[in-house]
Amino acid sequence: MKNVLNTLSLSGLLLFLSCSGDDGSASENQNPPDNSVSSISLSFNKTSYLAGEYGFYVVRDDQNNVITDEAFVTVNGTEVETNPFGFETSGTYTFVATYENITSNSVTFEIESASEYSDTSSFSSSDTPNSFTKKVLLEDFTGTWCPNCPPAAAAVKSAVDGNSNVFGVGYHDGDPMQIEETMFWSGYYHVTGFPTVYVNGPDTRWNFPNMAQVNSELTEEATVGLALEGEVVGGKLDLEVSVGFKTTPEEEVKLMIYLIEATQTSESAQAGSSQGINYVHNDVLLEVYTDKLGDVIPSNNTTAGGVYTRTITGLDLPSNVIDVTNLKLVAFVRNTYTKTFVDYFNTTWENSPHYDIYNVQEVHLGESASFD
Repeated sequence: MKNVLNTLSLSGLLLFLSCSGDDGSASENQNPPDNSVSSISLSFNKTSYLAGEYGFYVVRDDQNNVITDEAFVTVNGTEVETNPFGFETSGTYTFVATYENITSNSVTFEIESASEYSDTSSFSSSDTPNSFTKKVLLEDFTGTWCPNCPPAAAAVKSAVDGNSNVFGVGYHDGDPMQIEETMFWSGYYHVTGFPTVYVNGPDTRWNFPNMAQVNSELTEEATVGLALEGEVVGGKLDLEVSVGFKTTPEEEVKLMIYLIEATQTSESAQAGSSQGINYVHNDVLLEVYTDKLGDVIPSNNTTAGGVYTRTITGLDLPSNVIDVTNLKLVAFVRNTYTKTFVDYFNTTWENSPHYDIYNVQEVHLGESASFD
């Protein structure tokens, strides 16, 4: 019996020690962790929307649990009854969620409606500056199939990077980046060798990378200048280009307007480059917003001292855009004439279409370039 009592006493002592230990384990087991929510967050599936689009929202607690169905969401103080939410009109939309008296972050969207399509022009007879800076457009006929084209593209990029008055544009033919106009121009202007790079028009074919021809153009007196601006509003493009005339042209002049993307890659590997499909193509022409041979500026809108302004709104962005934030506009004024020339293969082309670029301007979308 004594041994049994001793055994019971020992067992009781061990049980007491385990229950009264000072390692804190007892209080942890008896009081489970506090899982109460202390904060919530509201988020949407996109960072911006257009009028007519729908936005999906999610409410989460601070433990990343989805509590959208339990939360109360308002927009501009009114309860949101559907998810997704439809942005029916333009305006400011501010969303807030609440859950168990906890308020989330606010999320605000500025929704814009696209402009209606319009194309208007005007002329002011006395608003032109006294002088303009002559600028150069390097027009690079190229293609991913062309192994000799990367050196030309590198020369164009170097020239553009080295002088803010030099711009570049890539005319792709025979690859996925070609458009109707670039295919047409290759034949119309008898571009028989790739690459071919024009310096302010086909009369000067650039002997790249020598800058003599480019620098010669830059030193010429500019008789016209351009101001340019453009922005995407509600998913559509609005633009305005103004042409100032220092002197009255003695010939018919035309306006060209381009949409280009600063950089693109292609599913078609670039021949002549080890970079393959990762090769970066600069200043790719995406769309021509005038006739492919230019829109005539009425002669009574070209008198010395005057400014011709063309405003176009509600233009569609083409499907070949990769990154809207990477878009630029190029506008230039040109003439039209014919000339006999000999191509790279010693073929003579009689009365071949030609043009000279009077001046050119470039601007990133969302910005403006004034007369200079």
